[in-house]
Amino acid sequence: MINKLKMLGEYVQKNEGDNNSFNLNNTLESANVIVLNFFLDENDCYFKEIDIYEYDKAKREKVLLIKDVKGNKVSSFPTVFIDAKGIDKSLKKLNRILKVCKLINPKLSSLSHLFNKDYLDWVKSLDDAEVNDQQGSLFEKKSYNYLNKISDFVSQDNSNLCTIHINGEYVGDSKYFQPIKENYLTSIDKDYYEKYSTISLGERIHCYTCGCVAKKLYGFCSTFKFYSANETAYIAGGFQKNKTWKNYPVCPTCANYLRLAKEKLNGNLNRYFYGNKYFLIPTPTLDRGDFYENLKDIEEDFRDIALSKKEESNQQLRNELEEDIFETLASQKDQATFTFFFYKASNSEFKILQEAEDILPSRFQKIIDAKKKVENFDEFLNLRGLYKKGESHNLSFNFGIIKTFFPSSFNNDFLDITTKILKDQKISKTFITHQISEHLAKGFRNEALYHDIEKAMIFLKILYELNLIEHTKGKMEIKMENKYEDYFKNHPEFYDADWKKAVFLTGVLAQNVMDIQYQNRNATPFRSRLNGLKLDSRAIKRLLPESIEKLEQYKSNYYYELEESIAKLMESGEPELKQQSVDEISFYFAIGMNLNKQFKSKKETEGENNE
Repeated sequence: MINKLKMLGEYVQKNEGDNNSFNLNNTLESANVIVLNFFLDENDCYFKEIDIYEYDKAKREKVLLIKDVKGNKVSSFPTVFIDAKGIDKSLKKLNRILKVCKLINPKLSSLSHLFNKDYLDWVKSLDDAEVNDQQGSLFEKKSYNYLNKISDFVSQDNSNLCTIHINGEYVGDSKYFQPIKENYLTSIDKDYYEKYSTISLGERIHCYTCGCVAKKLYGFCSTFKFYSANETAYIAGGFQKNKTWKNYPVCPTCANYLRLAKEKLNGNLNRYFYGNKYFLIPTPTLDRGDFYENLKDIEEDFRDIALSKKEESNQQLRNELEEDIFETLASQKDQATFTFFFYKASNSEFKILQEAEDILPSRFQKIIDAKKKVENFDEFLNLRGLYKKGESHNLSFNFGIIKTFFPSSFNNDFLDITTKILKDQKISKTFITHQISEHLAKGFRNEALYHDIEKAMIFLKILYELNLIEHTKGKMEIKMENKYEDYFKNHPEFYDADWKKAVFLTGVLAQNVMDIQYQNRNATPFRSRLNGLKLDSRAIKRLLPESIEKLEQYKSNYYYELEESIAKLMESGEPELKQQSVDEISFYFAIGMNLNKQFKSKKETEGENNE
């Protein structure tokens, strides 16, 4: 991971240079900028007026909006985000920033005073009569106006920034902030070796990243906060704060590479994936001089296929963007590998959730080809109500389908399965089947399956197609020439044993019973015989005679061929059926229930409708 970041940073340094030395916000594309204009000289300082303009990314070094300012920390420059409900909070931030600035340049003291809390509270306490009193100073009147009119300039449709101009100049151009800029640049590396009022610097040892011996090495160069120096431990530096350079020594050159790589990732390579954030880290397969051109192409493509958290619920958009991402990565033709780095960041904590390393573009192409193959089966076409009530859509495989059976409470398992699919690693079929069976049973009890059986089928079919789950054939002795066998031949990976066919067809028959009950009674009492879709071999054996008995009671037994097929398959597959888990038996039974209409003849359908 660290070596990949270093390599990425080297390419950025070589081709772009360090064009963001102030660590400015590169991702902001548009904003409404509220400018507080002040006059300042050696004798006086006062507010003049409020201006407003559209943010121009080309002027970022003039505005100096620093990114990643979190928690109780403040920016080094007086430019902050603002909203209509948080104006006072934003002014307090400006006050804290200017308090620090005046320590570096005392000439800003009078400006800092205008943002002092006591002064602001006093000005806000004035009423219109006091302000308009001729004895009120121009200074007070204008301060009153800027405090009470900022909200008039806040946009409801865009991000809002609040910054200051001094004598008509941007913060980045003003001579008053030149010492602050110089101080900021000299302190950047300081964060890599000074924290917690402690200095951690090593000398003349090997850099962990590049392996070279350096004159000095930093002890706090944690690009992402992988470890803490707050506790002692029995390792090299013992996590004594001043000796952390022994645990992870990084030379100044590599520290800069890692910083540039982090900025690049936070730009267009930081994405959202079913409740998880991830970095996409591209790495050349060889030391390729043209890799930077590939990197620019990938960045440009990714700029157009971003998925925000609020768009997660839009399943169709999510599917399209996921396909676009895979096609973009597959198009690289093994000139680079890609690492999916899933993480969780909150305040000062950075937690690695999962890492899928070194995925070749050819792997993405293989997944795309498998998707196209399995999505063409009839069972996944024209599903009514799949995405929108009253409409029909085709079901396509995406990783959100896995999330159906591995929701947020199983997020680690979801990411583990995702990683194994990407890396071509075997997955436990027993574990997958258990989760699917649990989910289907819950949906059955709540009468809310919502095409989840089709989703389970396409999930397993993609795993079979990619050869990621075991495929063990069972006893197959019964030969049939009927519509049921035609269906089984289309899905040989599912129906490779007589017991599986028997259970599936029993599910078909049970659903036929319930369809007839609903026609006659507008209810399906036979559901109570299905054990909440938790079925073992004994339950399956009793369901055949019970189903036949119910059909005879309703004088509606149109399914003699089906019943005969079940009996033959059951007799052949019973020894193996007794050895199967409740999860797998219940799964095949549920598929049969779901697909029962596919096997009804015109005569059978007419018979049911005449009930």
